Amino acid sequence: MVDLRRMATLITLLALVALGGCREGPDATSDVEAEIVVDEPAGPATERSVMVLCYHAMSPGATAFYDVPTEDFAEQLALLDERGYESVLPSEIADYLEGRSDLPERAVCFTFDDNHASILTESKPLMDRYGYTGVAFLITDSVGARGSLTWDQVRELQQAGWEIGSHSHSHERLTRLSPGEIEADLRKSKAAVEEQIEGECVSLAYPYGLYDRSIVEFTGEAGYRVAFTIDRGPADWTDDPLLLPRQMVVNGNSIDTFGRWLDQEKLHFAEIDPPIGQGVDLATPAVTARLADDGVAVNALEVSVDGRPVAYEADEDARELTFSPELNEGANNLRVNYYGTPRREVSWVIIHEPN
Repeated sequence: MVDLRRMATLITLLALVALGGCREGPDATSDVEAEIVVDEPAGPATERSVMVLCYHAMSPGATAFYDVPTEDFAEQLALLDERGYESVLPSEIADYLEGRSDLPERAVCFTFDDNHASILTESKPLMDRYGYTGVAFLITDSVGARGSLTWDQVRELQQAGWEIGSHSHSHERLTRLSPGEIEADLRKSKAAVEEQIEGECVSLAYPYGLYDRSIVEFTGEAGYRVAFTIDRGPADWTDDPLLLPRQMVVNGNSIDTFGRWLDQEKLHFAEIDPPIGQGVDLATPAVTARLADDGVAVNALEVSVDGRPVAYEADEDARELTFSPELNEGANNLRVNYYGTPRREVSWVIIHEPN
C-alpha cells in the first residue's frame, strides 16, 4: 500500500527581533512569539481512482467513428448511475491530487474534445437527468465555426456547472512543433478561454493525446493544473497531474465493453526506463520497468505497441520486465495488460526521433 497523507504543518517560532537598530537600553530587543501556519499539500490521503471518459461529437444514429450515438450514451449513463458513479470535474481531480480534498469512491469525469455543438444540444440534456456535469475542451481557434459551440454557448455550459478547458489553440500535433510554438499555443489557448469565461482555465487535453517531456513542462509553466492524454485505463492517486489517462469512447463500443472498463484498475510500474515522455533515437530501444502491484505475476502480462504484440523477458525475483518494441518514427503507444481479476491496464506514449 502507498502511504500518502494530507497534512497541514503548524510551526511555532520564538524569535528575537531587533526593534531599534543600534539603540541601547533594556527595551532594545523583545521576545516575540509568532505562530505561522504553512499549508503544504502532501498528496492524496486516499487511494481513489477516476474513470475519465473522452467523447467527441454525438447524435442519434451516428455512424462516424468518433461520433457516439445518443442511444449508446444514454445506456452508458444509466449503467454509471446504476453502479453509483458521481461525476467530478478536472479542478476537483487537481484538488485531490494536490491533497486539498477527497473524491467519491466511484468517480467519473466526462470530457468532450473539439467543441462540437452537440455537447450542449445532445450530451448535456442526457447528463442532466442524472445530475452529471463535464468539461468541454475547446480548440480556441475554431470556436464559433460551423457545427461548433459559440462563446455564448460555452458560457451557457459554464453557468450550468460545467468546466471549460483547453484543447490547444490550433489543434496541431504538439510533438511536431518547435518549443516556441508549443509554448505560444498553450498560453494563447488558455488566455482565449479565460477572456470569455468566469474564472480560470485549469485543464488541458493534449491534441491527439500526444506529449513528450518538454510539452508536459510547458503545460505546467503555462499554468494548467491538470492535463489529459488518451492513454488507456483509469486515473488514480499515483498519476502525474499533467499525464492523466482517459478512456476514449467511440462508435461501436458495446455496453459490455463499457462495463469492463468500469471494472478494471490501473496497472502500476516503477523505475520505467526510458522515462515516460522522454524521446528515443533508436527504432528498437531497450525498455525496462519494475512491476509495483502485489498479486500480479510478472510473466502474466501482455505487452503491445500500437496494437502489435511485443515479446518480453520477465525477471520474477526483481519483478522487472525488459522488452524492445519496434517503433515507428513519431508517436507510438505502448500498452501493458493484465487479464486477471481484476483486469488491469496502463499505457503511455513513446516518441521515436531518429538522429
